Amino acid sequence: MEQISVNVYIEDKFSVPPPPNNRGANFGFVTTSEGIVLIDPPFLPTDALKWRDKIAERGEVRYIINTEQHIDHIAGNFFFPGTVVSHEEIKKLFSGPVKDVVGSERIDEVLKGGLDIIGYYRLLVGERDPEGLPLLEKYQLRAPSITFSERLNLYVGGHTFHLIYQPGHTKAHIGVYIPQEKVFFSGDNFTNGTQPSMAQSEPIEWVKTLKEIEAMDIEAIVPGHGRVGTKEDVREFRFFLQRCVDTMREAIKNGMSKDEVADKISFEDLHPGKQPGLAVHPGSVMQRINVSRLYEMLSK
Repeated sequence: MEQISVNVYIEDKFSVPPPPNNRGANFGFVTTSEGIVLIDPPFLPTDALKWRDKIAERGEVRYIINTEQHIDHIAGNFFFPGTVVSHEEIKKLFSGPVKDVVGSERIDEVLKGGLDIIGYYRLLVGERDPEGLPLLEKYQLRAPSITFSERLNLYVGGHTFHLIYQPGHTKAHIGVYIPQEKVFFSGDNFTNGTQPSMAQSEPIEWVKTLKEIEAMDIEAIVPGHGRVGTKEDVREFRFFLQRCVDTMREAIKNGMSKDEVADKISFEDLHPGKQPGLAVHPGSVMQRINVSRLYEMLSK
């Protein structure tokens, strides 16, 4: 647990590939005079129970906010009390096909195996947290019960949580701004030191979202993966994403096919400097998925 402001605590050391470091997305919580607001709860069962006990020492969890629908952001809802809040489209995806919550190279494996969302979660827990499997005996997904479309202000104690619709990494993505702490939770719209999944991205909107974040009055930005960053880090990430977009537009202009760009183009060389000990990308399969997605979206 790391305290990054007076009332904000986060965990950002176990959220990047490769395993065993990767135990899900970053998560954090905010202490208020009326309880705790948890943002993207811990992914794996044993981590969730450990952090539930730690958080309980500081108060009761009143709300859980999910920044997106991917499994590493939503699976931990089950292990905590509190009302779940997110975008209205994210709520729909809880009962949708499993492909909507898989943002990784495992999608073909999951579809071929006929897994539903809970089955996919059990698969990942078995690989990364086998001692947590007994904790899934009564496991259920907890979907948001409070949703919004564009903006929602959540008032808890003396804190205001601005929930902002910010498409990019996914179409239904949101950001969470706490002005009293000058802290912003970006979810996977910003990943620090590691290339994100672009499998379900909206690249043009994503660049606009990053510019919006850069214009905000914030001092610390909690990324979906990687260490806590600043607006300068977000700016570097935006430059990277814009280079990806420009590279793909040039390839389309030159008449390259989808298969050709997947074979010949990699975004890894465009990524800002690799942080020691961190992978800049989860793997070659995911790289092809990223390239193919941008080709599809920018060809429209």
